[in-house]
Amino acid sequence: MDRSKAKWPRKAATYGLLVLLVLFVLFPLAWVLSTSVKPSSEVFSIPPRWIPSKISLEHYDNVLQHSSIPRYFANSVLVGLGTTLLSLLLGGAAGYGFARYRFKGSQPLSLFMLFSQMLPLTVLMIPIYFILLRLGLLDSIAGLALAHLILTLPVVTWMCRSYFASIPRELEEAAQMDGCSHLKALFVVILPLAAPGIAATGIYAFIMSYNEFVLASILTSSDAARTVPIGLTEFSTMFDVDWGGTMAAATLVSLPPILFFLWLQKYFVQGLGQGAVKG
Repeated sequence: MDRSKAKWPRKAATYGLLVLLVLFVLFPLAWVLSTSVKPSSEVFSIPPRWIPSKISLEHYDNVLQHSSIPRYFANSVLVGLGTTLLSLLLGGAAGYGFARYRFKGSQPLSLFMLFSQMLPLTVLMIPIYFILLRLGLLDSIAGLALAHLILTLPVVTWMCRSYFASIPRELEEAAQMDGCSHLKALFVVILPLAAPGIAATGIYAFIMSYNEFVLASILTSSDAARTVPIGLTEFSTMFDVDWGGTMAAATLVSLPPILFFLWLQKYFVQGLGQGAVKG
């Protein structure tokens, strides 16, 4: 019997399973998009309509013209960029130090960096709140970006440590032998090689900050600092939920991260692969 024919049922089962998984993942997204363009009269129609009888943009108009979502979106972008920048500066420096230098207690200290990831976020909320209150950064974009470092900095440090460790030390030593200082070798040789990994880490930090809800709900109280996850709750009241507006807002605020990820997808995949094997 031909070996290729013998493998055909296994391939068919594999592709069939993958198709089912893709449909399972895309089903909620398709429902969100469908509901966002339905007229209000069809949102609760029975049986449900997958394809609306006519395309209506009333929910998008309500979100863009009569809600605070545009302001919250700008806040989310600023907080995400601030968190990403600080995470890469601090976590990248710490990751490089852990990857290149061996000192007493380096291993326990690097493990301790992940300790905050083991704690429930509810344990950290009260101390973070009072720290920002004392610093005068409560209900501010800068304060929320600093608070998000609790979530992003440990993982960013570990990811950067893996990327820097995958780059042979000999390349850095060769650059120094050619006349580069240690700092110049870092910027000229190491950072360009680690750029895909750093890009992947930055994407991870931005998306984590952009989607964060718990800290944003505790540490912000005005439109000047509230972010998109908090803004989505304004479409629900004690007695009613504007599902059309919620789905339209969810669609609008999801597009930028998706497009951003697709734009940098090759760097993300390359970065993950780069840190998988130590050189």
